[in-house]
Amino acid sequence: MFDVVTILKTTLKRFNNRDLLSIVGIGLIFFLTRLANLTKFPVFTDEGIYIHWARIAWHDASWRFISLTDGKQPLQTWGTIPFLKLFPDDSLLAGRLFSVSTGFVAAVGMFALLYYLFNKRTAIIGTLLYVLTPYFLFYDRLALADSAVNGVFIWIFLFSAWLVRSQRLDVSLLFGLVAGIGLLAKSSVQLFVGLSLFAPVLLIEKNIKTFLQKSINYGFLFVLSTGMAIVIYNVQRLSPFLHYVSQKNTTFILTFAELKAHPFDLLLHNLYTLPYYVASEMGYVAAVAGVIGLILLFKKNWRLASYITLWIVIPYILLSLVSKVVFPRYLIFFASMLTVLTAYLLASLKKTHLLLVSAAILISFAYINIPLLFNPSATPLPPVDRGQYIVGVTAGWHVDDIMQFAREKGQDKHVILMAEGNFGLIADMLDVHLRPSDNVSIKGYWPLEEKSLTENQPLVGENDVYVVFPHRTEFPPQWPIELVKKYEKPEGQSAFYLYKLKEVENYTQ
Repeated sequence: MFDVVTILKTTLKRFNNRDLLSIVGIGLIFFLTRLANLTKFPVFTDEGIYIHWARIAWHDASWRFISLTDGKQPLQTWGTIPFLKLFPDDSLLAGRLFSVSTGFVAAVGMFALLYYLFNKRTAIIGTLLYVLTPYFLFYDRLALADSAVNGVFIWIFLFSAWLVRSQRLDVSLLFGLVAGIGLLAKSSVQLFVGLSLFAPVLLIEKNIKTFLQKSINYGFLFVLSTGMAIVIYNVQRLSPFLHYVSQKNTTFILTFAELKAHPFDLLLHNLYTLPYYVASEMGYVAAVAGVIGLILLFKKNWRLASYITLWIVIPYILLSLVSKVVFPRYLIFFASMLTVLTAYLLASLKKTHLLLVSAAILISFAYINIPLLFNPSATPLPPVDRGQYIVGVTAGWHVDDIMQFAREKGQDKHVILMAEGNFGLIADMLDVHLRPSDNVSIKGYWPLEEKSLTENQPLVGENDVYVVFPHRTEFPPQWPIELVKKYEKPEGQSAFYLYKLKEVENYTQ
């Protein structure tokens, strides 16, 4: 019989007051670091897309699978809707709260995984590491799906290890449920489910017959879990757009035909780039400590070390072979595995060594975390991420200022914002800051040329029409626009230009 009270009592008996105080303290640190200045970091273009989808799906149930039109699974869209209902006037906050919540699920998963694999001390250390690691802190605060994918990764690894050791049907069903939910987040979860096939490594023993018997049992339970996950995944067939997922995947990874024709074109570049991205976003020291932890684990428990190694090496090789487009956020699960190993190392050290290594890790974390929380433009991210989130066209510095300007002008007459860029560009970023009460409408154009200005001339007069340019830097003098303000971004690599569309009688292109 399932008895939640008995389960809670049994669990609490294993923790003393000091343990509970530590856990509560870590929880408070998690929410403090995730919620502090949550909307201070500028909106990123992809955040604009995903929040826009969630707002549409919220108001129109027929579009609950809208993300599939761009080959993206719908979990983030669905998970964002409740937060939009709570904060209808702050869509950016709502969108990012989805990732805060999935980050918390990942933190709980990290505690459960380390407690199951090792002990209570390692679990507490590892969960604190998770909370403070810049990699997780960053993506737990952005309205992207990667925090959720990371959480699924942690739980799938836990359930695979638990299932192979316990051989229990209920664990198999829980495994299938988590995997199915994960498949609604991102295609990369298929890789994590596939890696679970290697779980019998944990059962290797001298008695071959016993090993084979347990492996076969696990195989049947794994098939059950996978079948359940596929059933959940196929809920997306309620939409006619599911086929776009496989098409979208070819944007990021080589097809089999492409790999066969050019098997090593991407390999050398990715072999270097992947560990560089992971280590740099972790602050380097924790990543190195994780590698040392793996070496130590091989001496203490070679079966578990081998299983963890497979979960690192196989994705590393596969992604190096097939990844056409790689961003650090796609690799966040590697950081979770390294965090497990770093926690194991720290829990194994004597007090003096523990203090020294912990201090080095915390200093490396603080170097990234402090500017991330309080001075985003100074965050020392690798160039690819600084380009995306801070200095490039996709970084939404001053988008809130533009919307506030439009909101104030809208008190007198209706304001129309013409945006140079529709899908995922400035139009969606502006839309994130649009409130239901605003007397403002946004019209996205790509490209935004003189023809667009001509078409909107009849609207001038009754409306104030403004034009936002994030890409163009030169403006023909004959265009009927006048500069309102140039909004510079950090390092001056790009800027937003806000122009007002002038009323010109009989204006033609």
